[in-house]
Amino acid sequence: GGTVSHGWSSTPTRDLLTRTLGVTPAEPGFDTARIAPRLGPLTWARGAVPTPEGLLSVDVSGQRIELESPIPFELDLGDGKTVRRRAGRHALPR
Repeated sequence: GGTVSHGWSSTPTRDLLTRTLGVTPAEPGFDTARIAPRLGPLTWARGAVPTPEGLLSVDVSGQRIELESPIPFELDLGDGKTVRRRAGRHALPR
């Protein structure tokens, strides 16, 4: 329970960004992001996370991940491989 006027009511939003989309800092100061989406039973998820350089947007659906990031990032798809990319717009297979 909770109300929209209490800070702990924001937990679902934080969980969507950090657990479902998996966006967390990979380095102190968010110089690099780690993105590890885990959709579970969801068919898609979309969101944006503020970083010191601007919004990092993630859109995961089906077999595709679209990212727009103002900072470098590492993408962990849970298959033991990590993909590193520079800042910018990217569309990658899932």
